[in-house]
Amino acid sequence: MANHNLKLTIHFFNEEPVAAARKLDLMGSDSTAAILQKVPISVVSKVVYSMLPSAVAKVLVLTSDDFNRALFQSIELADTAVILRYVNNQDRKRLIELIPKSRQALCKLLISYPENTVGALIETNVLVIDSQMTVAEAMLRVKKQTYFDNHEVLIVNSKRKIVGKLSVFDLLRAPASTPISALASTSVFSVNGLSDVSTVLGMDIWQKTDSISVVNRKQEFIGILRHYELRVSIARNAKTTSNPQSVAWEVSQAYGSSLCSISELFIPPKESTH
Repeated sequence: MANHNLKLTIHFFNEEPVAAARKLDLMGSDSTAAILQKVPISVVSKVVYSMLPSAVAKVLVLTSDDFNRALFQSIELADTAVILRYVNNQDRKRLIELIPKSRQALCKLLISYPENTVGALIETNVLVIDSQMTVAEAMLRVKKQTYFDNHEVLIVNSKRKIVGKLSVFDLLRAPASTPISALASTSVFSVNGLSDVSTVLGMDIWQKTDSISVVNRKQEFIGILRHYELRVSIARNAKTTSNPQSVAWEVSQAYGSSLCSISELFIPPKESTH
């Protein structure tokens, strides 16, 4: 029976992550932590993405280091930072140590940006090319990139300031010895990481692109902001002030007894004080 309930829970999480998130948001942190640690990380990450960050934060201080380490590797760094912003300083320091060392500094940077700013939402794992490279050197970096959602690559100088952008197609056609600086287009729109999310969402630039560059106060490139992530963040914040019953709620109700059964299996009963 226990195995059946677990399989049903995993199926529910995988097929209806939003509904599952709404259900878990209302459950106790102990129960949620116990359930999530029995579900494959690839499925957990879908649900965590749909949960309120404040609710996830309460769960991660209860889950094992192995679980948290695997979760941080499966979700975007920006999402990790949003969650850790709700964790107290002592626990946050411990959890950040579970993030790959090469990304810890970036995570701390994202956490430092207020929640209502675009700096808290940026994607940092972005391919950029040094302006001092040759085409041959740049191609080596491009070949290491496993995923592209845009044919344009940003170009930065030694001080991490954006000096232009370049189409991958132009890069492929150019002679190997050509300096990148000779190919760069200088038309790059960017916003400051401290810009308000609602203000940026209303900009006309979104009629031309799905992502924009983000810089810090020193005009140094720190990441890109995707239109989709911006809309999701605003919707998520609205959810904290208004959470009407929805289709997700109705679906979660259908799986409610299974989730309760699972939580009862993994949470030890409290000892009687009598």
